[in-house]
Amino acid sequence: MNKKLRMAGFLAAAALCSHAAAQDDPNAGDPERGRILADSCLGCHGIEGNMTTYPPYHVPRLGGQNPNYIIKALKGYANDDRAHEGMHAQAADLSEQNLQDIATYFGQEAAVEANPEVTAPESGIYCASCHGVNGVSITTEFPHLAGQHADYLNETIRQYLEGERSDISMNAFLNLLTDEQLNELSEFYASQPGLVTAKR
Repeated sequence: MNKKLRMAGFLAAAALCSHAAAQDDPNAGDPERGRILADSCLGCHGIEGNMTTYPPYHVPRLGGQNPNYIIKALKGYANDDRAHEGMHAQAADLSEQNLQDIATYFGQEAAVEANPEVTAPESGIYCASCHGVNGVSITTEFPHLAGQHADYLNETIRQYLEGERSDISMNAFLNLLTDEQLNELSEFYASQPGLVTAKR
């Protein structure tokens, strides 16, 4: 791949993540209240190995996920920036406080830590500036990928590329990689310790 194009993609990603890092919200919600509010969420996200019907892929792990990212994702579903009828129905009427409490509950379900000794695939250069080398995000505005299901990550990539998600500008980076590289990255992040299935 052209070195100038590679560097431009990397710098764009770094700038985006630097901007997001400045927006981190230090205020935490109430995890105990969030646990109660998240009861309906756990019907899908609280079952290890649970899969969607069509297209079939694992329901994402949320235990240990960045709270600010969970809030962003739920708002994306509520505003139809993410296409998913079931999630829209769950998220549409959540207040700001409810969002904060639910996100804090899931975020405290596991400790997700960076591992500087891990070496990611070469194509991971585009991901590392936001999601960290081993899939542990450098800012709470972006999701941890470490420990997430590979097939869910691949489905997420498809949704961004096909316009079913528009809440985060991912296409500029995803289009720099081949299908083989994207799948390799999904498998790599899935193999890292990190996110877990939340439990009631």
